[in-house]
Amino acid sequence: MTLLDMLGVLNYGLVLIYGLFLSAHIAGGFADRTQKRLIIILCPLFLLIQTPCWLILGESATKQLYPLIVHLPLILILIIVLKKPVGIALVSVCTAYLCCQLPRWVDLTVSAITRSPLAGEIGYVLVILPFFLLLRRYFVRPAYSAMTVSTPSLLLFGSLPVAYYFFDYATVVYSDALSVGIHAVNEFLPTALIIFYVIFLAAYFKQMQIKADAELHSSMLVAELKQAELEVESLRNMEMQVAVYQHDMRHHMTAISGFLAANQPEQAQAYIKKVQGDVDAITPKHFCENELVNLLCSSFTKKADASGIRLTVDAKLPKSLPLPDTELCSLLSNGLENALHAVASLEKSAQWVDLYCGIRVNKLLIEIKNPYSDRIIMQDGLPVSHQKGHGYGCRSIRSIAEHHQGLCSYEPQDGVFTLRVILPIRK
Repeated sequence: MTLLDMLGVLNYGLVLIYGLFLSAHIAGGFADRTQKRLIIILCPLFLLIQTPCWLILGESATKQLYPLIVHLPLILILIIVLKKPVGIALVSVCTAYLCCQLPRWVDLTVSAITRSPLAGEIGYVLVILPFFLLLRRYFVRPAYSAMTVSTPSLLLFGSLPVAYYFFDYATVVYSDALSVGIHAVNEFLPTALIIFYVIFLAAYFKQMQIKADAELHSSMLVAELKQAELEVESLRNMEMQVAVYQHDMRHHMTAISGFLAANQPEQAQAYIKKVQGDVDAITPKHFCENELVNLLCSSFTKKADASGIRLTVDAKLPKSLPLPDTELCSLLSNGLENALHAVASLEKSAQWVDLYCGIRVNKLLIEIKNPYSDRIIMQDGLPVSHQKGHGYGCRSIRSIAEHHQGLCSYEPQDGVFTLRVILPIRK
């Protein structure tokens, strides 16, 4: 056996190891050392299976049987032993097969430049390990992420390596259609690459749009929560002003006594009305035991009264809830703000909003109802608003509900629009 033959056998074993480990890594890697040891054991096992085929049937027949004696068993091992999904196992093996062309290209290039097949085989030996390390470092994780995002992503990512796999075996291993220069066959792979490129760009653009929308929704939710923090702080400052007024009541009593002592009852009465108005303006009404809900409902009741809207509140909430104040504030503020805005342009008799919030079967239920007149367009379960700056409140409410594994629904029916939020209460 010549040195060239020995290097050929060595490269045959190296590409087997290269393909086995690359397939496993692209499919998601190993869950434990046992799985890794199994792939290591498969290397000499596959070589033992191929050796009799090589000696008895020859190199050409062994290459034709390669899908049955290596690729199919490897796919089954990835599915059964490494617990990989069928699609991911198939695409991983075909992708690893495609990546096997990288060291082979180096072999062919060096051979063509030096006009020495021996130099080509040596180049193959030298580059196969660096190629594997580079692919494992920079390609494996993005490839696995692309396959596991969604089924369409798996189909898109897998279309090129699977198509190349069948094309290579059909035109090189099982026939000589590629080498004899059949024009249609020669044009197939470039055409497939163009189709893949066009579809990939369209899909990539769509994914970027989805990502941009998600980032926008996330930033809007953060802004909503920060605004909620400011509103909570403002409401608590108002409550503090009530405490200050209560503390200063003795000074007001002294002033009133002074007016009465000076025989100025009209001034005393006017002063009493002024103090009473100031206190009423900042004193939150009592709706339930929850301090934040009281402050919010008081604030929106005053807004509704100022606009001539009838706001009915039925709140039955305990003093504390396992829900951040900012999120509770965002839910109620966005829901009530949208409802008040919706009824502001209706007739006076239709300017009403009903709010219910309470605990039912270990779940927080928030329900806001208001009438509407214009046709409401729903898209993806959310009311669509064409006004600039509107629509983010509904998305914010849904985001908070989904974050807590709850439910959020918007239902326009029989002239009444209902927002319903149900959140599980975890102690």
